[in-house]
Amino acid sequence: MTVKMTISVPDDVAEYLRSTGNASAEVVIAVRPRLSDARKRRQREGALALAEHLKSRTPEQVAEDRALIDMSNDAVLTPDTAW
Repeated sequence: MTVKMTISVPDDVAEYLRSTGNASAEVVIAVRPRLSDARKRRQREGALALAEHLKSRTPEQVAEDRALIDMSNDAVLTPDTAW
């Protein structure tokens, strides 16, 4: 899907975009790397927030989490003999 937009750019940028024949492609090429950087930054911030949250957990909460993970693994990894 595409969206038609009107933007304002400095004169030199407008001149360059007019000369390329496909201004939209030039804008996409320029902006896409920034999208990737923003996504990585959000992921990094999320990971840091999770790490901070995990640091605050009590030993009892950690043990409960481990028990839940073990039960889940057992349910998935144990062969079903009813087949």
